[in-house]
Amino acid sequence: TGIATFEAEYGHWLEEQQKHVSDLRAAVTSNISDGEMRVLVEASLNHYYELFRMKGAAAKADVFYVMSGLWKSSAERFFLWIGGFRPSELIKILRPKIEPLAEPQLQGICNLGQLCQQAEDALSQGMDRLQQTLAQSVADGQLGEASYSPQIDTAMEKLDGVVRFVRQVTFQHLLLSIMVQRLQSRLVHVFLTRQAARGLLVLGEYFERLRALSQVWATNTREPE
Repeated sequence: TGIATFEAEYGHWLEEQQKHVSDLRAAVTSNISDGEMRVLVEASLNHYYELFRMKGAAAKADVFYVMSGLWKSSAERFFLWIGGFRPSELIKILRPKIEPLAEPQLQGICNLGQLCQQAEDALSQGMDRLQQTLAQSVADGQLGEASYSPQIDTAMEKLDGVVRFVRQVTFQHLLLSIMVQRLQSRLVHVFLTRQAARGLLVLGEYFERLRALSQVWATNTREPE
């Protein structure tokens, strides 16, 4: 199925991601040329773009699977927002790790952060309205009714709206992924090559730590008291 394919591809993607993070980690502490560094930056960005493509395909198969974050570790799911991470939060994580920044760079990051926040607010409000409408459709009806068919039929109509909305949040059906993709692309233009490499390394290590936290937590909760 589409989801089984995604899970297999995502496992492979994580393995490749570890290699990209390792390469960036070695590069930022070395004396390689800007040209060599740029190759690593582009390779890392393209790897993220592949994840966005995979998520878009998975959303076509089961949009709620992507929304629920079942493919993420438990710690990552704690920060999940509409099938991914808030771009504005990623900017907050990046900025202190790549300073000092020139004034034009600071202004570019601030402007991008504001644009991301506005888009996130609009998407969140839209999702809230859809959830309220769907909940009301399911709740409508008289107590003691033998059949729930009218409510379910109405809810299914509303559910179609939810699915359409969530698919707007995907790459080629996920707006969120497009936002993150644009965020990364714009930040690469704002930053110098070595700053972009440090930024991608910061993001990669951040997600690695969340996955490691999930593994430690899962191990501790399985241990007998």
